[in-house]
Amino acid sequence: MKEFTKEELAIIDIVEHGMEGNGLADDEIMKLYAVDWRSRVAAHIRWAGGTMQYEMSNGTAEIHAQIGLNGTPCPKNCKFCSFAIVNDLRHDKLEMPKADVVEYAKIYEDQGANAILLLATASYKFSNVLEMASAVREVMSPGMPLITNTEDITLDQAKQLKAVGVNGAYHAVRMREGEDTEIPVEDRLQTFENLREAGLSISTCVEPVGPEHTPEELTRATRLAIDSGALSAGVGRRISVPGTVIADRGMIQDDRNSMNVAIYRLAAGKHIQPLNCSMSSALSAASGANLAWAEVGTNPRDVQERTENGGQGYDIAYCRDQFEKAGYQVLEGPSQGWML
Repeated sequence: MKEFTKEELAIIDIVEHGMEGNGLADDEIMKLYAVDWRSRVAAHIRWAGGTMQYEMSNGTAEIHAQIGLNGTPCPKNCKFCSFAIVNDLRHDKLEMPKADVVEYAKIYEDQGANAILLLATASYKFSNVLEMASAVREVMSPGMPLITNTEDITLDQAKQLKAVGVNGAYHAVRMREGEDTEIPVEDRLQTFENLREAGLSISTCVEPVGPEHTPEELTRATRLAIDSGALSAGVGRRISVPGTVIADRGMIQDDRNSMNVAIYRLAAGKHIQPLNCSMSSALSAASGANLAWAEVGTNPRDVQERTENGGQGYDIAYCRDQFEKAGYQVLEGPSQGWML
């Protein structure tokens, strides 16, 4: 075998430092994100992230189940999202009936989901979020975490979510926020603060990552996610939706996405964010992603009315199969740490 170059050895040293479990400095993180995903040191990064995550979780993975509540055109105009008005892909007011939402939640829990998440766009009334969350909480087991993913919310709204039985929220400062979206970064950061003050747990991610995003951008987003106090985090690639204004930017390959997943685990260390997302394949699971999202209803990554009908959404059986191929066992029962 050809000997490692000085540059390759430097990357291996950073990886070894990361595997100590205390996290990495920003300059180290940036150097890892700059690695060619097709190189042999990229394979070493994936191995290291996967090994570290597997040891942290004792080979246990989780599947959180998302229910898309609405698909009404959204004024926030995230250019990568099928809901965005600017993309002109959705034209009708589309809202899932409460009976369907409740039934999906019961089915998901019966199928072994470890948490339930309700997804709503900025065009969905907050009062409806509260109504759906309250209805779902009534049919779920008391220990099952209920998570929401909504537009930015005030402290009072965060407290209202907690009052109806919500345990946490997915929230993220997305890649090129304010440039590829019409959402000020300051609004995102304030929502993080509001969630924490209201006593809600947080799930976040470095997303949606595309081929145009630089190591510097990925490093800034990674540091923000690490510092967010989130219970789960990681890296997720952008799914290119045909017809969106940035569809021609393309997508990153699964190998590169899996390397990014591993980098996040090494960057964050062993002592925070025990759930690392997001699993899209057995390769990403083997590289350190032990959290997957199953999806029904509307989905920002496709234009189907119900993503489970030929859209981008994974079902629980697929997620479980990919984890098992990577040597993981899916947790039985509710996810831990959300019930504050």
